[in-house]
Amino acid sequence: MSGSARREFPLLEEVVWLASAGTGPMPRRALDAIAGTQRALYEGFDPGAWREAGAAARRVRRAVAALLGVEPDEIALTRSTTEGLNAVAASLPWKRGDNAVITDQEYPANAIPWYHQARRHGIEVRVVGSRGWRLPLDAFAEVIDRRTRVVAVSHVQFGSGYRVDLPGLAELAHACGALLVVDAIQSVGAVRVRPRELGVDALACGGYKWLCGPEGTGFLYVRRELAEGLSPSTLGFPNIASEVRRDLWDALCGGGPWVRDFSGYAAGARRLEGVGLNPALLSGFAAVLELFLEFGPEWIEERVLGLSGRLIHGLFERGYEVATPEDPTERAGIVLVQGPWDFGDPRARAAAEEYFLSQGIRIHVRAGGIRVSTHFFNTDDDLELFLSTLDALR
Repeated sequence: MSGSARREFPLLEEVVWLASAGTGPMPRRALDAIAGTQRALYEGFDPGAWREAGAAARRVRRAVAALLGVEPDEIALTRSTTEGLNAVAASLPWKRGDNAVITDQEYPANAIPWYHQARRHGIEVRVVGSRGWRLPLDAFAEVIDRRTRVVAVSHVQFGSGYRVDLPGLAELAHACGALLVVDAIQSVGAVRVRPRELGVDALACGGYKWLCGPEGTGFLYVRRELAEGLSPSTLGFPNIASEVRRDLWDALCGGGPWVRDFSGYAAGARRLEGVGLNPALLSGFAAVLELFLEFGPEWIEERVLGLSGRLIHGLFERGYEVATPEDPTERAGIVLVQGPWDFGDPRARAAAEEYFLSQGIRIHVRAGGIRVSTHFFNTDDDLELFLSTLDALR
């Protein structure tokens, strides 16, 4: 299926894309869906398209729920991972003296929201120290206690590619009464992710990396039992109870009294949903999610882990140092190569990325090394080209 999968992505005709941990290439069907929706909405101003603008949101919600093995009402649509994490962080009933636990490998999207809550509510942010790029459970156990309200961690770390033991961490957090909140932008779309099986309470993900969707799309999963107890920090028309929303809309259109208080939040995670979501982007996101479901999360994971494993083996054979674990249960699609490079200088980082691009390869410099992202559409030929190009850089 890899050949037919590649044909879905026009960008792969131009470049060897080993950079899905930064931005994924969009398939033709998503690009066509975005363009078609934009034309219908704004070029022809099709009344039917405006009436059906909400259909794309429903398609996304259903597809995400199917991908994660959860219910659609446990999914809120967002514009980014950051928006989802902030929605959860700001809706929790913090008490002075509480603490939130993060790690020293987190991308800022999963650090800044918790430090922001610390400023607002007088809570403590505790940072788990990694050990040789790994984040073992006993490192978390050293800092989690009965005042821990949240353990917030990336499922797969953006730099090293290390995959955290979420079931073990969930057990540790829940034993102390804490919630497990996950940044999943580096795992969903690369490996199979089932939040309920993993013990996750809330999970945020953007659509534009491994899911190959448009920038400005994403989602937030919130376990139903948790969502019903959350009080959103911001609220708009889409976030109130559906029956209240219908009555208010009738008043707006029919001339009744529409400036009034409301009673009740939207059911489930939708109370935390972003306001003003772009219907064209959602139509593209729906198209790519449905493509992922066609391919199947299990097949995608097998491809991703197989390619990243072969890349690690090839790097070891050439004598390179690799930060990413060999064990497939401890990684996904990110492979971080370390070498005799000093990437502290922005010019050195730019030069390395430009060198690879001059050879027709897109990679990223992250965490002091060269970060390679192997997705299901990549091939062994892509890996060989990368390795030979890397050798020339050494």
